[in-house]
Amino acid sequence: MKNSRMWMLGVVGSAVFLFACGGGGGGGGTTTTPAAGTVSGTVVKGPVSGATVQAFGMSGGAKGAQLGAGTTDSNGNFTIPIGDYAGPVMLQAGGGTFTDEATGNPMTMQAADVMTAAIPAVAAGGATSGIQVTPMTAMAQARAQNMTGGMTAANIATANSAMGAYFSVSDVLHVAPMNPLVAGSGNGATQDQKNYGMAIAAMSQYARTLGMTASSGIVTAMRTDASDGVMNGMMGSTPISMTGMGGMMGGTMQATAGTTGLATAMRDFVGSAMNRSGVALADMQSLVDRLAGSNGQLPGAGGGTTGGSGTMSGTAFMGTMSAGTVTAFAIDGGTLGAQLGSAPVDSSGNFSLPLGSFAGPVMLRMTGGAFVDEATGATMTMLSGDELTAGVPSVAAGATTSGVQITPLTSMAQARAQAMSGGMTAANLAAANAAVASFFMVDDLLTTPPMDPAKSGSGTGADQSRRNYGMTIGAMSQYAKTIGMTDSSSLVTVMMSDASDGVMNGMMGSTPIAMGGMGGMMGGTMMQPNAGTVGLATAMTTFVGSSANRSGVTISDMQALIDRLSTSSGTLQ
Repeated sequence: MKNSRMWMLGVVGSAVFLFACGGGGGGGGTTTTPAAGTVSGTVVKGPVSGATVQAFGMSGGAKGAQLGAGTTDSNGNFTIPIGDYAGPVMLQAGGGTFTDEATGNPMTMQAADVMTAAIPAVAAGGATSGIQVTPMTAMAQARAQNMTGGMTAANIATANSAMGAYFSVSDVLHVAPMNPLVAGSGNGATQDQKNYGMAIAAMSQYARTLGMTASSGIVTAMRTDASDGVMNGMMGSTPISMTGMGGMMGGTMQATAGTTGLATAMRDFVGSAMNRSGVALADMQSLVDRLAGSNGQLPGAGGGTTGGSGTMSGTAFMGTMSAGTVTAFAIDGGTLGAQLGSAPVDSSGNFSLPLGSFAGPVMLRMTGGAFVDEATGATMTMLSGDELTAGVPSVAAGATTSGVQITPLTSMAQARAQAMSGGMTAANLAAANAAVASFFMVDDLLTTPPMDPAKSGSGTGADQSRRNYGMTIGAMSQYAKTIGMTDSSSLVTVMMSDASDGVMNGMMGSTPIAMGGMGGMMGGTMMQPNAGTVGLATAMTTFVGSSANRSGVTISDMQALIDRLSTSSGTLQ
């Protein structure tokens, strides 16, 4: 079953080692010569001559010590010694001159403008070559820097990939952009190289349209715009000021600068006399259309483009659901981001909703559902303050992701991930899902369909994981009945709060969880410290032995889980 699911979770680690060995005095010491590692490549906004390129190591996701520096030649090429450093590297290029594509004029990189690139990892003593430092790598570096955790190897790779996807370039770090000022440069160039070169030229054309006298300023503006994952003329909720950028005298960046603005500029540049590459508008139409139709979100790095045919389908279950709405949200920087799509559930709790071309972590939220309560057999409606949720660590752009379960247990895991350091990152979602699954002895919360104990003979053929899953949900319903709740959906809300700090002990941190007004409960009753352990074990024993259990599963089938819950400390591991 799991092989049919389309999960994508990349966990990337990196280590940085700096060694320095020196001899003592008196001739008794020795000196170890550092390994001769290098990073080489090209600085391109048009080739940049005479630029100073610095290489920095990373420390905890932030720019660390300088490793080395070099100067570009007349073609923008550089080589920098980095010794025996290993790990992620950030390159920063400043100064130098270039030929502006839109005007053909020589320009100097302004003091306030830099172009950067982030390399996910280099090997100690190795020669890392062919690195491009461009406006696109600068935008990707800015995005990685502003992601949760900063410039980790994983974030750098994600941001570079996202920027490449946005401009239809397979690898912004290694593909050499075509230079459209060179006659016939389009002959033999790949579509990647054409897209890359024309996107840089479009920035120059856009700067000219705005009246900027130094087009390096547009790189700084675009880099700032990309830093939050959405090309919309803002950094977070703050419009980007253009005052002083490239000779501008005031104003803010247009909201459409990185979308329709670049599309129009690209169309204008391709049709101009400055384009000597031989590349025609027909060659660029796909990228022009992509930019013109984009909502500005960087795929997989805090957003996703509209369009595409990605879908997510599955089942909401708290007892059979027959109504309600499931909504999918992007996760951006560990927190809830833009809504991706929504759909109603059918009479069996099944749903299918569009995700467009989003790539990355997704949170699902189910509200307003009608369900058959396991312990009483009554049809109940989720109260307005109650919801079921699930956190999916990652989906691929345009993928069909199926079989996702939204249950009380996935809700507890999502609440736990949200409260972890960094929030709902892919790693935290995966860890929280695994911890709650382990606590209730379920293989995989997201892909295992719970057995429905209200259905006659449902235990026949169900594996132990499915039995444990279904009986745990039945036990929650039974526990709600035992304490007098008239709507068991509120018990899920309480259990989510209890799970959020990683310990099932009736508290959220050091604060006891109040249950007054939840699910029909009266007064200031507090959640019992053993509700998620001994309380559920007792309720499971009661439910399995009741007439509400029609599955054929017996106490002996469930004894291992009952014993586990009754002796648990409540810690989710």
